[in-house]
Amino acid sequence: MNIIVTGGAGFLGSHICEKLLDRGHHVTVVDMADGSKIEHLLENPQFVFHQDSILNNDLWTRDINLENIDMIFHFAAIADPKRYVFDPLTTLEIDLQGSLNVFKAAARHKIKVTFASTSEIYGKNPNVPWKEDDDRLLGSTQINRWCYSTAKAAGEHYLQAYNQKEGVPFVIYRFFNVYGPRLDDLGSGRVIPIFLEQFLKGDPITIHGDGEQTRSYAYVDDVVDGVVECGLNPKAENQIFNIGNSRETSVKELAQLLKEAGGFDSEITFVPHKEVFGDKYEDIPRRVPDVSKIKQVVGWEDKTPLEEGLKKTIEYYQQRSLVKG
Repeated sequence: MNIIVTGGAGFLGSHICEKLLDRGHHVTVVDMADGSKIEHLLENPQFVFHQDSILNNDLWTRDINLENIDMIFHFAAIADPKRYVFDPLTTLEIDLQGSLNVFKAAARHKIKVTFASTSEIYGKNPNVPWKEDDDRLLGSTQINRWCYSTAKAAGEHYLQAYNQKEGVPFVIYRFFNVYGPRLDDLGSGRVIPIFLEQFLKGDPITIHGDGEQTRSYAYVDDVVDGVVECGLNPKAENQIFNIGNSRETSVKELAQLLKEAGGFDSEITFVPHKEVFGDKYEDIPRRVPDVSKIKQVVGWEDKTPLEEGLKKTIEYYQQRSLVKG
């Protein structure tokens, strides 16, 4: 098959590209990133990299021949909490307008789309674990953090509407804190790279809030298996799936597990959310998926214990630090 992966030079996208290439597919990546996470793929004759934005209309009408494309894995997005809190306009442009460009192109050529949505969809719904058809409960539009959830939810609505009116087949994934090698640069992005930079430097670990907020963490290799299986399996077509680990872990516990897994000795400290994000952020106290649907439909479930996945992630970042040093 000929497959486009938007965001294919990013964290999840780069791992998906590897998996698709291993299965013998031809992969075309569209990403604004520099390609450092896919350097090892650039010499593969089955792989093409377009360093471009999904907001570029010429990309979808002239630069890529969509007549030969069988499927689009749409994973390009801004998913960094600090970016969507401090730059909501760019977040909305890329996560919503960019998605619309992809969906319109797919509709013109009846190309199947798999869409990276988010567990942020559920907002503050207190009734965890969340099922795919559970209600959404969001905060005020004056709180920037909800722009990401809103953009992704609108993307889900649009994709289902294109299916209803234009017959565009789809699969939607709602991810719950995927982690592993290539996640983010140390000190930026999501919680694990932020903690790891502090651990590796021997600095105090700064937990936002009281650390009692919970998340579930799924290792990237397991998640990519689920993404590709749902994307290619006809049984999953035109459905929405939670993908994650059902183990509920507090942020305070995560910091302690990282400390033990890496043999670190940093002190664990706490800072108010307002000091980090200002007034435009609101935290979610619990975020846990019900993953029974994906197991029932395609037989997928995560396999990597959190402690094992954290050790692999720490080893990756330690090696990167040694190389850069």
